[in-house]
Amino acid sequence: MEKQSSRRDLAVNIIKKDDNSSDLQFWQEKTPEDRINAVEFLRRQHYSLCGFTSIPRITRIIQFRDLHK
Repeated sequence: MEKQSSRRDLAVNIIKKDDNSSDLQFWQEKTPEDRINAVEFLRRQHYSLCGFTSIPRITRIIQFRDLHK
């Protein structure tokens, strides 16, 4: 029986370090769901690298501001 690969085929582009326009364009072309998934992926990676065995939940904080000031 042949084992299926779970690897994704990824394209790599080499750009100058100071070139932020391609980053902005890349993320603007993504859906909001794709952007949120990317942030969640990075958040999980961060906590894993910091040694957390379980990932903390995101805390929702609501602040009211007086707009008439």
